[in-house]
Amino acid sequence: MNLRRIALLLSVLAVVAACITDPVFPGDQVLGTFRFEATVDRQRTTCDLRGPDFASLSDAGTFLFDGTFSRNADQPQGWLTVQGFARDAGYEGARVVSVHRAATRPPSCGPSCEGTEVEESLNVLLLSNSQDTLIGRRCSGLVDGGVPDGGAQPPGPTPTGYDVERACGTLTDDFIPGKTNCTCTSPCRAVYTVEGTRVN
Repeated sequence: MNLRRIALLLSVLAVVAACITDPVFPGDQVLGTFRFEATVDRQRTTCDLRGPDFASLSDAGTFLFDGTFSRNADQPQGWLTVQGFARDAGYEGARVVSVHRAATRPPSCGPSCEGTEVEESLNVLLLSNSQDTLIGRRCSGLVDGGVPDGGAQPPGPTPTGYDVERACGTLTDDFIPGKTNCTCTSPCRAVYTVEGTRVN
């Protein structure tokens, strides 16, 4: 293979790699991608955490996931993209709420169970870099009602991107049992506190 052909092949591979590594998110304003740590709130959870449905939880009752917030600028409706799937999200000030309902197959319901669903709600407060500094760069630094008054700027667009560094709130999963061939018969709720740190 001659050098010209090798150079052409490398340039094509570079374009393909760029397409793979640079996902496109809906809307014209990407706020950021966050790595979330979800920690189960045992006081508010009614599901049996010892069962097979929660085998992915760590011993500390946590799991990780990534999510990207995007929207059309200055619009209340937007999206939360998780594992390549963009679900609806509502934006009101620095608050984002995303509710999504989908079919699921919890192991506890049996292999032939049909019709089981989960309704998942993510409700978080977005914090700018200056707000994040003000609370000590951890969600536990938030006061009742939100960010303490300290002159910090709220999240917003800047010439270098969107100024948002942390997301604090809750994730709630409501499990609705199916009606056909199901060993699970009662609905239950799993509630998590979530803390997201911007990674991109």
